[in-house]
Amino acid sequence: MERALHCYAYIEAPFDLVSRLLAEDAEGVLQQATDAAAESAGELSGTLRVEVAGFDVCREVNIQFGDFEPRGVTRSVVPLRWEAGQGRLLFPSMSADLEVSAVIVDPPLTQITVSGTYAPPLGLLGAGVDRLVLWRLAEATVHRFTHEITDELRRRIESLPDDERF
Repeated sequence: MERALHCYAYIEAPFDLVSRLLAEDAEGVLQQATDAAAESAGELSGTLRVEVAGFDVCREVNIQFGDFEPRGVTRSVVPLRWEAGQGRLLFPSMSADLEVSAVIVDPPLTQITVSGTYAPPLGLLGAGVDRLVLWRLAEATVHRFTHEITDELRRRIESLPDDERF
């Protein structure tokens, strides 16, 4: 049984600029977003930390990503896959797309979306635990990850000279 997850955030910046920053350095954006060090080209390792029901949960994760893919004039995608660094049998892996899409041209507004699926581990037992608590952890992780990516892109845009921002 696969579960779908979807989270989005907005950044007040032109689509072309956000796409360019991601195309130029997807690894760097994702590395900073997860406070991770690059393990090898195309793979990151970091810690995703979230709070669920008052408990702080963190897990070392490996994030692999594909090539930046422009899809039309106002949409770009980076395929993602992440899994636990240890205890892979107990934690789900996830396949997702990081999508950048234009929402409004003037004033500029761009949407950052992470959308994907995961299968709970351990078959029927895992599906039961997923219904009770794991889906909250997965949802919180995707939410946090999406907002960290957006925050990193925002920081990069703010560090640009004014004449390069729009």
